[in-house]
Amino acid sequence: MWIDVKIPYEPGRKLAYAYNRAMETSKAEWVLLLDHDVFLCNPYWYDICLRAIEKLNDTDAGLIVCMTSGPRQKLLQRVSLVQPSSIEESIILAKTIYDQYGAKLKPVTTTVTGFFMLVKRQVWEKVMFVKQRRGVGRVDIDFSKRLLERGFTIWLMMGLYVYHRRGMRKLKW
Repeated sequence: MWIDVKIPYEPGRKLAYAYNRAMETSKAEWVLLLDHDVFLCNPYWYDICLRAIEKLNDTDAGLIVCMTSGPRQKLLQRVSLVQPSSIEESIILAKTIYDQYGAKLKPVTTTVTGFFMLVKRQVWEKVMFVKQRRGVGRVDIDFSKRLLERGFTIWLMMGLYVYHRRGMRKLKW
């Protein structure tokens, strides 16, 4: 088993189209959709994801997410209100969280944000991503809502933390 890692992008803020294209072009059973401004702080992140998939393989799991920080993230995925000020702090936080929770999984009964979405291909084929009228930020929330409504489950990897550097597209180079 392997995970196909994608950073979907489409000019003109067509996020649903970018997500669907990433899923369509993958041959993997599970596809990890990452925002472009995510830093994977734990060097074992891939193994942690594989273990989660193995645990959930024979279930109705359709989406697996992880922890982050910052005041703009959904509460269930948020580690703290304060976003670490550096990558170094984030790496320390990732180690602390992994030491505390390891490979523990927690079922999620509410919508989630999509900075890090490990999506089961078979579930995506039934739910897919849909363009939202209120902007790109709602595509992931809508997907998770419809996934839950159709009886699939969402799981949180409590021991995996990633740094989500919101607003990187605004940086001047």
